[in-house]
Amino acid sequence: MKYQVELGSNNEIPLPDDLCRELNFVVGDILLCEKLDNTAAIVLSKHIDQSLTDDEVESAGNLARVISYSSEVTSAE
Repeated sequence: MKYQVELGSNNEIPLPDDLCRELNFVVGDILLCEKLDNTAAIVLSKHIDQSLTDDEVESAGNLARVISYSSEVTSAE
């Protein structure tokens, strides 16, 4: 299965709820990000160790945590 999405303004990868359900990704999961050779595509899969801290995820360089993110802009009143 393949999906194509556009990166957000801060290089975030949007994972709509229906896609997360299909891929069995939930908020808090740690994903392994692998770039495919000779293409701009990446593969996302669940990392084998889901107990890593945020610091360990950040220092690995190729891991990301699924977070809840709202793209709605709120106005300050």
